[in-house]
Amino acid sequence: MTGQNRIRGQVISVFDRSANIKTVDNRLFVITNSIVRSPITLNVIQDGATHSFKKFMKFGSIIRERCDQIMIDNDVTIGVRKSKLFENNLGFVTMRSLSKFRDKFDCIFPSMIKLARPGCLLSPDITTRGLLPEQIRIINSYSKKTDNDAAFASFMARSLGKLCGRGPGYTPAGDDFISGFLIMFNWCAKCLDFERIILPREYSTMTSWTSHKLMEYSQECIFDEEIQGMVNSVALGRSNEYSKKMIPLSFRGHTSGIDLVTGMTCALYTLIDRNFGTSSLHKLELPSRT
Repeated sequence: MTGQNRIRGQVISVFDRSANIKTVDNRLFVITNSIVRSPITLNVIQDGATHSFKKFMKFGSIIRERCDQIMIDNDVTIGVRKSKLFENNLGFVTMRSLSKFRDKFDCIFPSMIKLARPGCLLSPDITTRGLLPEQIRIINSYSKKTDNDAAFASFMARSLGKLCGRGPGYTPAGDDFISGFLIMFNWCAKCLDFERIILPREYSTMTSWTSHKLMEYSQECIFDEEIQGMVNSVALGRSNEYSKKMIPLSFRGHTSGIDLVTGMTCALYTLIDRNFGTSSLHKLELPSRT
């Protein structure tokens, strides 16, 4: 692994298959044995039996990159000479490709709802109950009030704060939704030349450092290859492909994946409704609770 920004930092959380590192320049860097690649992830292939990362690093472990090796507490080394950081290769979204999804909500919404997992925003627990319907209501209400894209982006930056830090888990369900919303909205904004959503600074005080960093990267359209596949299916105007690519992503974490998918899809139909005068988003019918 090469590059001007050599990795130096501290482990802030470690799991069986990954470790999150806070670098000295305040970036989030992830070491993982997952095969899913990302611009902020180093994918490590372990020879022989796979060992838990907890066996050779802990909270506070010092991480340094030296001579094509990652050193952990000057004790354990991970060879990274053959490792390369993933670079996003995103397709360009056009109004024509966006229009291909205009009448497909009645297929995409049910496909997404089938992937709901207990505790996610589509199937909430006591900590997240009512958040998604209220967010959709707010989006629909304000979207009808203004055609000004800058004003709408500014409004969304504030209103998404109602979800920030909400829900259980290492990255709360509300944060994952925000990340998904930012990914789809801001990439389309860049392609179609309208105002992006920029999160206010106070978001950093409303959730964990790691979760806030993931939202920051999403805001800048930095994300992994599974998410890239969903974005590129929109650029290609392929709604069936979009639905298929939701599936593997939805299984990520406890609810992180499906909440990301929900945020991306809500952003997609927010943009479609604003640009084509449709009213699709309010037709997202959440599963009834028994």
